[in-house]
Amino acid sequence: MSTAKQASSARASLTKAIGSKVERMDMIGLINLATTLKVPVPAAAKTIRARERKSIGRISSRGGKVLQGAGIGPVVSASEGNKLLDAITVDDHSADWVESDLVGAGELVKRLRISRGTLDNWRKAKKIVALRKGLRNFVYPLRQFERRRPVDGLDLVAPFFTSPEETWEWLVAPNRMTGDKPPIEALREGDVALVASAAEGALDYV
Repeated sequence: MSTAKQASSARASLTKAIGSKVERMDMIGLINLATTLKVPVPAAAKTIRARERKSIGRISSRGGKVLQGAGIGPVVSASEGNKLLDAITVDDHSADWVESDLVGAGELVKRLRISRGTLDNWRKAKKIVALRKGLRNFVYPLRQFERRRPVDGLDLVAPFFTSPEETWEWLVAPNRMTGDKPPIEALREGDVALVASAAEGALDYV
């Protein structure tokens, strides 16, 4: 292919690429491009630009000050980045319940001095949180019991969650709806209505 043909082909490709880019630009972008290229701007386009700028100004004034960042900052190595992340990372203890304060059915009936039938009835009525261990066995968090009985309100909380594990994880995590204390502690203090209301709205913020 001759040099002239190569130049013509390249020109056509560039023209097509630029054309597709220009088609997606808004009016302000087109006018700025025309100004840079010293292309005359039609009066109608100037009128549209003025309207768009007024509209943007109204949105900004309603929303208050517009904050502008300082960019992405300096580039650091992976090791330095990990150190910076460690410095601002907060440990999440919300799942510590998995490894603590859990007892099996046999141990629990001894501690509470109740029958196995009573424990099974509480579990089936969702008056307690029973976490599965294997196919048939359960373990029980001790924090849900007070004076040999389950705290009131657990059966009102359970229907809002998809599993006992999800229910208990929510119950032991600090919650702003219950005064930044874990909902299980609010239940232990007798705030059943407050905790039930918080549980009902729990999934609204997921």
